[in-house]
Amino acid sequence: MAKVSSARENLIEAAVQLFGERGYEGVGVAELLARAGAPRGSLYFHFPGGKEQIGAEAVGRVGAEVGARLRALHNSGVDIDTFIDQVFKATAKESKERGFVASCPMAAVASGFGCNDVHLREAVRKAFSAWESEIAAAMEARGMTNKNAESFASALLASMEGAFIVSKAQGSVAPHINAARAMKALAASLRAN
Repeated sequence: MAKVSSARENLIEAAVQLFGERGYEGVGVAELLARAGAPRGSLYFHFPGGKEQIGAEAVGRVGAEVGARLRALHNSGVDIDTFIDQVFKATAKESKERGFVASCPMAAVASGFGCNDVHLREAVRKAFSAWESEIAAAMEARGMTNKNAESFASALLASMEGAFIVSKAQGSVAPHINAARAMKALAASLRAN
């Protein structure tokens, strides 16, 4: 039986790492291949759409992983403040583990794709929308109105992604801590309405 190639998985993982470090436009195909340890032919065999297809699949993977973590946190039954704390503890940990040299791959890709990268734009939109839906469902289950839960979800997503970017620039977890504090205050005001 022939050995299944790991080139596809290695290329997606390399894309997640490199896009987080330098954004979508800052990474070339040759770098993806080198980081993945994959032969050039494997790129177009596994990804006939080239770099944009790899990017879309990397975004899809990160989107699904974070969506699952948000759903698990919601299902754990924690209160709103603990939900928020857990989100930003996770983002702070990721920034620190990356040595503050990489942001969330989603933020890096979302801020760097071109107007012609239609598939990539759609993958980012879909992932962010799914995250907002998970957050909104968690907040609504914890007493927010639907409208407030949707507003909060949008603000939490912006705070998460912004904290990654500012954390990278400052080399500190402080943006995550401050974002958590601000989001808890917003949650308290939205619960009161």
